[in-house]
Amino acid sequence: MNSIRNSSFRRQRGLSSVLFLMISGLSLAAMVFGAAHHVRGSQAQSVTVHALTQAQLKAWGGAEALRQYLMQLGATDAAKLEPNQAVAFGGINGVSAKVSSALASDATNCGGGTRVGFDITGASGGANALLAAVFCIKGSGGSGGGGPKAAINIKGDLELSGDLKVIGGDKARVVVDGKVSGSGSLSGASFLYASSDVSLGGATGFETIFSEGSISLSGSGLYSSLSAMKDVKLVGGVQAGTIRANGKVTLEGNQVTELNAIGDVVLNGSSLGQLRTRGKVTASNANISGNASVQGSYAESSDGGVASGEHGVSPPKANKAKVNMTLVPGLQVTITPLTGTTISKPGFDAYAYKSLANYAFERDGENTMVTVRAVTGIADGTYHLAGAGDKRDYLCSTASYSASTCLAKICAGYSEWNSCLSYNNGSWAINGEGMAPGIVWFKGNLVAGQGTYYNSWIATGNLTTAANNVSYAVNYAGYAHVCNKAPYKSVAPSNFCKAGSSELQPVAAGNIVFGAGGKLNGSYSGGKINLSASNEVYGDVLAGDILETGGNTRIHGYVSAARLGSNAGNSHFGASTQIDLSNLPVTFKPGEDDAVAVIPATVHLLWSRYR
Repeated sequence: MNSIRNSSFRRQRGLSSVLFLMISGLSLAAMVFGAAHHVRGSQAQSVTVHALTQAQLKAWGGAEALRQYLMQLGATDAAKLEPNQAVAFGGINGVSAKVSSALASDATNCGGGTRVGFDITGASGGANALLAAVFCIKGSGGSGGGGPKAAINIKGDLELSGDLKVIGGDKARVVVDGKVSGSGSLSGASFLYASSDVSLGGATGFETIFSEGSISLSGSGLYSSLSAMKDVKLVGGVQAGTIRANGKVTLEGNQVTELNAIGDVVLNGSSLGQLRTRGKVTASNANISGNASVQGSYAESSDGGVASGEHGVSPPKANKAKVNMTLVPGLQVTITPLTGTTISKPGFDAYAYKSLANYAFERDGENTMVTVRAVTGIADGTYHLAGAGDKRDYLCSTASYSASTCLAKICAGYSEWNSCLSYNNGSWAINGEGMAPGIVWFKGNLVAGQGTYYNSWIATGNLTTAANNVSYAVNYAGYAHVCNKAPYKSVAPSNFCKAGSSELQPVAAGNIVFGAGGKLNGSYSGGKINLSASNEVYGDVLAGDILETGGNTRIHGYVSAARLGSNAGNSHFGASTQIDLSNLPVTFKPGEDDAVAVIPATVHLLWSRYR
């Protein structure tokens, strides 16, 4: 598991640690924050107005340099900045800045992240522009090591349908090494990173989406930031704060605060705050309330308008009267292309957990064998699971039940005459009143059925839930249910329940509630987890291959799917699925089972104004 443990969501090559007193390698060519606010161009600008415009452009260039720098710092280090601390910009002339404020864990304005303000001065031709800008920083800077982890980490494509709700604020982060598609109702997730296209409809919403492919959103939704290494297309009631695209951007009736595109832009019945593009703009009844800087032409075919701006190429026909833009032949609008990050891959191998299990179940011909480890009152070793009459599910030294050879009952069916466990052709099924708490391992497939259990379930094959299953990972269950629970108090797991202690002693594997799939003799098998019934799941769900949800499922923990097996289809969240990361017990540490990805810092501009 070391390769999993040491993996991290690292920064894209080319970004390195940056000292606060020297931000180098950034030039005015890297500015993506848009041209100056409130500048009203005219056909006969004076030298003074031109100088002020250039000063404002430099101030915004400094703001972008600071944003990229804060991404390197991350939230923790950004909180260490001190008011009035000066900033030196290496490689950028005419720009200076100082820190105006720094506040860690700002729940009101920054969703628990770090809020940092700067006073930025741009100077050109004797004119000065003072810009106040406040940023919100979340996550870890630099290489991403030690940063926040993704609550949902999927290898392969992810399909969404039905009603998916994520609770947990900044914890609710999603990483998909593949495509994301679907519709329905999606709410609560703060961050989505996809290595391929994102196509979502219905009532969906993430605070931030980054795609190494294209982004296509329809229906309704409010997004803080959309970034695509290809194209962006919005249709319907979708609204966005900031859009950045290496390709083309198309808006159909949307509201966007800031748009930055390397490719062409199509605006139909949309409203924008400000716009920057290296391509051309084709508009129809589009309104830009701030500044538009267009390297190509700007053509408005209806009744739209632009408050101010410049374009580098004359449009095919005269601009409408409301389009207040100045022709600047040869205008160069420089926007730094977006680059991706290295996605760490989830993984799961059930065989690595066998030696950690309190009970490991295997078949020996017609006999069920149980390897016991770290169980109070029972010596480590391998036992038969035996029973007769009203004595079922006992650990015995012989294949048949005898009072003299059987040590303890570890599971309860619906009556004393019924076993809680059955086996058929490589598949185990458990149903009943409960089982002795601890980590439970099965060689083969597992169906976790009716009952309430305080166990971490691990299977080398596929894992499915049935009926009304309620399962608590051992770390989530807590001391009372694991160490002091009748009728299993005498067989408490001693690795979690230390003698003389009244508190649970967490073990990393105890964060898992369901884990499936394993590699044996170089071949990976199983790994599909299907939560298709009515489930209440407390702990991390780790699928070695794909993960499917349906019915009425609530997961209180992180989920991952590693796509290591050969099951058909893709991971899919459907029906009514809720992932709740709120109010977690202190003994439960989601993600510390090492199968989740570390994600980098995100930085958003909260507000700005000229002083």
